[in-house]
Formats: sequence, C-alpha cells, structure tokens
Amino acid sequence: MKISAYSACQRRAINQVWTVCGDYRFEPQFLAMRSDGQPDLYMNCIIGLVHKWFGDDMPKKLFASWAGDARQTMYDDLAWLALENAVYEKELPGRPALDGLRRAHASAFFASEYRLSRQEWMAKNQLVYAVQSARWKSVLGQKPPVLTPWEKGLSAALACPGTLSGEELADAIREAFRKYLHFDGDAHAKKPFSLHFGERWVPLLTRLFTTEMVRTDDLAIDRSAAAGGNGMVRASNALRAQLRSNEQEDEDRDYVEGCFGRSLYPPKELALIEQQTCTGNHLGCHLWFTRGEPAPGKTMRADVQHLFDQTAEQAERNRADFLKNNDLYQSAILHLTGHIRNCMQVQQQPDAVSARQGHADVRRIWRLPVLNDGRVFLRSEEESNPGFTVDLLLDGSASRLHCQETIAAQGYILARSLAACGIPVRVSSFCSLRGFTVARILKDFSEKNAERKIFNYFAAGWNRDGLALRMAGKLMDTAPADRHLLILLTDASPDDSRRILPTGQSPLSRSYDGAAGVADTAEEVRALRQRGIRVAAVFMGENVSVPDARTIYGHDLVRIQRMDQLAAAAGKLIQEEIRELSG
Repeated sequence: MKISAYSACQRRAINQVWTVCGDYRFEPQFLAMRSDGQPDLYMNCIIGLVHKWFGDDMPKKLFASWAGDARQTMYDDLAWLALENAVYEKELPGRPALDGLRRAHASAFFASEYRLSRQEWMAKNQLVYAVQSARWKSVLGQKPPVLTPWEKGLSAALACPGTLSGEELADAIREAFRKYLHFDGDAHAKKPFSLHFGERWVPLLTRLFTTEMVRTDDLAIDRSAAAGGNGMVRASNALRAQLRSNEQEDEDRDYVEGCFGRSLYPPKELALIEQQTCTGNHLGCHLWFTRGEPAPGKTMRADVQHLFDQTAEQAERNRADFLKNNDLYQSAILHLTGHIRNCMQVQQQPDAVSARQGHADVRRIWRLPVLNDGRVFLRSEEESNPGFTVDLLLDGSASRLHCQETIAAQGYILARSLAACGIPVRVSSFCSLRGFTVARILKDFSEKNAERKIFNYFAAGWNRDGLALRMAGKLMDTAPADRHLLILLTDASPDDSRRILPTGQSPLSRSYDGAAGVADTAEEVRALRQRGIRVAAVFMGENVSVPDARTIYGHDLVRIQRMDQLAAAAGKLIQEEIRELSG
C-alpha cells in the first residue's frame, strides 16, 4: 500500500509511527485512530516501538494466529495491551517523556466516555473495555474498577514485563488467551453458539458473565443489537473506510442482493434512480428495492444461506407469537376495521352507477327507445371506491431486534384492517447495510389476501430514515390511485453507518444520527407532504425519543406502549387521515 493512498489523518498517524521506530520503509499493519478520526499519538508510538524492539516477523505471526477468527477484533485489542506494557518498560529508561504520554493517553481514555455517541457505546466490547479500564486506572494511580476474578486474571496476564524477548512475549499472549479465552491457536470463523434470554434476565446475566457485543456492516439476524470496535484498527480497514473502491462496491452490491433478494429495477434504471435520489445529505449512498426474491442462476454463499435460515426462523417466531396472542390480535383487527369503515361511511358518499332500476337518470332516458338500453336509472354502489392508497413502512433496523414479533403483528393488523375496508395497502420494511438503503416489499397492492407474508419481516442493520422516505415516495409512483397515505411504524431514532458528506454550507462530515438524522428525516417528511402525500407515524420507542418523534411527524403521530392500544390509537390516526384525504 503506497503512502499516497492514506488519508491526511492516516498520514499523520504513520509519520508518528515512523518517527519512533526510525524505519521509514516500515508499513505498519495497524494504525491507532481516535473515535473522532484523529491519530492517537501514544498508541502510534507503541506501534513504532513494537517494530523497533521486535521487528516485523513476531507481530505478523502473532496477529496471524487468530486472523479470520470470529473474535479477531477482541484478540487484536487485548494483544496490544500486552505489547504496550512490554515495550513501555523496555523504552522508558531511554525515553522518559513516554511516561507523560502514557498518562495523557490514560486520561483521554476516560474523558472520551462523556463524548461517545449511542452507536459508539454499542461498539464497545465489554471485556476489552473492562481490561483497558483496569490498565489505564492503574497508570493514573486510581482505584481499579470492579472486575470478576476471571477478568482480574486476564488483566494481570496481559501486563507483560519488558524483560521478555519477542518469542517469550508472543508465547505469553497466546497462553493468556488459551487460559482465559479458550483460544486453541487456530482461527474459528464459525459463529459462536448463543443462547437467547428474555429481557428480564439481562441485568442478572451481565453481572454473572462477561458480555461481548459485536457490530459489523454485515447482516446479522439476532435477538439484540450489535456494534464494532474503534481505536486500534488494521490499516487496510481504515483505508477502506475512507475510500471504497469500485471492486468493493460491486462486492457490497452482491452481498446486499444475496441477503435481501434481487432488485426490482435493472442496473441502468436503478443507477438513474440513485442519481436522482441520492443527493444532498444522501450523496454517496445507494438504493436497493426488492421483494425478497433470490437472484436466479446465482449460487448462494454459505454465509448468506445461513442468513436465509435465520430469517426463516424469525418468520416462524413471528407467526408463533401471533397465534399465541390470536384472541388479542383478532379483537384488534375487528375494532380497527370498525373504526375505519365507520369513518369512510361518514366521509365518503357511495358512487352512483347506471342500473336497470333506481332513480331515473334524465341524461340517459333517450337510450331506452333509441338503443333499447334499460340502464337508464341510477343506484348507489354498495362499496364505494376509497380513492386513495396506504403504504405501511416498517423500521427494519437492528434497534428493533428486541420487538420483531410485535412489529410484524402490528403490520399484519393494520394491513388486514385496511384491506377489509377495501383500501389498497402495501407493506414494506427498510434498513441500511454497507451504504445501501434497502426497501423490501412484503405485501404489494396487487396481492389479495396475502397479509400473512408480513410475518416474513425481520430486523437487521442500520436505518437511514430520510433516504427510506425518499424511496417510499418513489414507490408511490406505482400506486393505483392519485392520493396516498404513508404510515410508518418507527422508534424515531435514525442512525446509519454512512456519514453525511461535507458540503459548501457544512465543510465537515457529520454522523447520520442524533440531531442531524432527526433534522434530515423531518425535512423528508415535509417534502412528501408538499407533494400532497399524507405522512403519519405509529411510534413505539423510548421516552427520550418522544421529542424527536414530534419534531419529525408533528401532530400526525400516535404513541403506543402495548399491543392492546394499537386499535384505538391507530384507528384515531387513520380516521383523521381519511378525513383529510376525503376533504
């Protein structure tokens, strides 16, 4: 990798490494970057000192021991703790200033806790964080954190002294991993066996056992949200995160197609839609519209096949949960159907159609003697045409992992009730993965009595709500009516791994979360409303997100906390929207 391929921050980091090791031909396997993207001076010095004292072979062989393992990032971070202590003790006698840098790094570690975003907190591996906390509190002379005996043993084993040779140090690290992490010397890429417990067990189990959270930009269908690490990163990964090649983009597109199904649009048409849609805050993002159908003629990768198996299991859980609570859900359907039908009867007058009996139509009387056409009367059609369509859009991001069955049931109840009233309804879910925002149609307008397909809903990935709303607007071009109602089932917490790129007005890139994500989503809601599309939301989220939900959706919002509240709350919301559409 040529140095010209590095970003400005990475070039500063590699210069820090070179300054310490004195070898300007050395291309480091790792770079140390802070969560704000700036280089970490002390840890880059450590990288340089490892090269100075042990050369290239020992570190490369050591990290290659677990390359590709499911816990590779954790092993990397813990190994660097051991290397840090060893080279610090070796170098300190000849470089006393290293002590001040080490203390400053320890202070910055704890100061950064107050600046971490929700996603960055999710990214922390709890075992690594506990051992790091013990190390840096020791450096600062502070009271050590509360650790389990097992964690204390691992922490002590990783405090490798500077008296060890390179081979002895590598053996000590492997032995610590063998003793405390059951590392047998071989990489194991297979997903670890996991048990799923209800939420009430979480506080107890996290006290008794060490927990590990893993977040990547790969799809994972599971029972809790996940996250990936910051800090000591492999240089190749840091480069790829800054500028992705066309080859990587094609690989990502194939991965998304494998996970979610083939695109509704051919490549050229999809590229044109992206060009028109992925602008402003969504510049550099990609779109994927799908019905979940596998691409024909393509061999399914083993990891994608595993994901298909997981989604099938989740669909079974969704159906089983609905059957378990069938009485409650059927009652909700009856009540909601009644609310909607009553409102439509009040707001909409039945259409008058030509008939052979009824009230005489003076405009058609002449057809009886001239054309022998007996349909010269008018009668009211029993079923009036609603004149509008409804799109249900379900948040399918990883933040909904804990309530997938509930969201699938909500979507089914709403769709079933609307369809029973003769209202065309489409149900889709959305999430984001590897820069692609995916809109997955679960039930289309043309599909009759197909609401059970909504149980194929699953949650995974991120959620770029603003771009998903743009995609919903695009899908409405195919709706069988001119007026539209869009209802989102959401927690009003937009959060995506792809940042908002710099613009002339905002010269710095921004994370797509928090205030920036909420403001963008609210702007897209306003844009849809300016097109004449009614936008409303059923909110089921945390108290802290209520103000954000109000900011995004205004008064067209209802909140539910239990499923028995859905019929009354959604009924009131839909009635109001029908009144507006019928006005």
